Amino acid sequence: MKVFHSILLVTMVAVFCQSCQRELFFDKTSMGILKKDGLGDCLPAVIGGLFKVDSTLSNKNFIDVGVAVSFAGNFDISSDTVNGYFFHQSGNVLKGSSNIRLFAKGIPKTAGTDNFIFTYGSSTCEQSIKVTGPQPAVFTLAGAPNTCTGFFADGTYTKGKGLTASNILTIKADVTLPGSYTITAFTNNGFSFSGSGVFTVNGLQDIILKGTGIPLKDEVSRVTVSNIASTCNFGITVVSDTAGKAIFSFDGTPNDCINYTVNGNYYAGIGTNFNNITSMHINVSKPGTYDINTNTANGLLFTAAGSFFTPGPQTVTLIAKGEPVREEFTAFIPNTGTQSCNFIVNVQPLPPPAVFTLSGAPGACAPITVNGFYIVSKPLDNANTIVIQVNVAVPGSYTITTNNINGMSFSASGLFSNSGLQNMILHGSGIPQSTGTSTLKPGYGGSACSFSVTVQ
Repeated sequence: MKVFHSILLVTMVAVFCQSCQRELFFDKTSMGILKKDGLGDCLPAVIGGLFKVDSTLSNKNFIDVGVAVSFAGNFDISSDTVNGYFFHQSGNVLKGSSNIRLFAKGIPKTAGTDNFIFTYGSSTCEQSIKVTGPQPAVFTLAGAPNTCTGFFADGTYTKGKGLTASNILTIKADVTLPGSYTITAFTNNGFSFSGSGVFTVNGLQDIILKGTGIPLKDEVSRVTVSNIASTCNFGITVVSDTAGKAIFSFDGTPNDCINYTVNGNYYAGIGTNFNNITSMHINVSKPGTYDINTNTANGLLFTAAGSFFTPGPQTVTLIAKGEPVREEFTAFIPNTGTQSCNFIVNVQPLPPPAVFTLSGAPGACAPITVNGFYIVSKPLDNANTIVIQVNVAVPGSYTITTNNINGMSFSASGLFSNSGLQNMILHGSGIPQSTGTSTLKPGYGGSACSFSVTVQ
């Protein structure tokens, strides 16, 4: 019985001492240092898991770092945020040497080697993490191996004149396995197109290629579009700069224009898009190049450029630019160098705001497609767009804008006529100021997600 009492007493004292130890130490901040080698690299730095571009990190992604603790207590060890992710752990630690596992959080944005700085109190160490890129996409070009289908070559192509930001080639690809892609389109006439990016979903989708070079001769140039698996082709007409200006007139001149069609909807406060065009009948008396601009009225302007190759009745398409200011019937007069006619556009009142959420919110926008090239000091143009997905609960008008980071921002405005899942195209503006990856966040009605753009 005495032995039993003795054992019970020792046990109670031990529990009491442990309780005292917790009270004395674990309610205070620990003191210690991170273990590192002579180069400042963390020890033992055991790395777990695979780090992949656009993959959300989990508890399988971690790093073990060593600490030498001189005073027990609570701790908080973390890294800086690099390339969209970081490491962190907190808790209690006893005096002495031990290893602490820090878990990764976030989504790596670009492939490469990321250098992290880990901090424990005033102590730091460094460690590199390798991020692998997305696997190559598997896709075929629409129309391959014959004429490309669904292609559109924007801009004019003139002998001896360099291609500009308006010379954009849009083609279609049928994706069977999402991943990275690089596509080129070449000619034997001094100019070409190229583009790269990441497909995030399966199915038929547009790819935008940027044109470069200077056409050497006026001809119908054969353009061959190629990726690893397939090839298709089509023709682009290169005109001679010596052809001179065309002479033509619009149907209805000098009174109201006739035989024209205004396409797309025009709403006060909503910018125009590719659907906002006006098709007009004309009569060409002398073939040649043309550059048509209407007057600017109610925040809108219509333009067209190209060449007429034959005389006689034809159709020309004018593209709307701008954002209507107010609801009204607005008149426009396209210039021809002589007399012209006028046509009317009905600008309607702004519909009630739509109700929708961004797919992927509150995390990374998903699915997402980043189009165009992003280069330091080069202004963003029509090729710099972001395609995100939204879920529309109540159709209506919308205007959405991201934050401004590294001199760039993206925005969109328009009208949803139906509910359900659908794509939204954000158009870029600004001039990138420095290289690196920038995180931008579109938000609407309390719903927000994020995406990254890498500037070269």
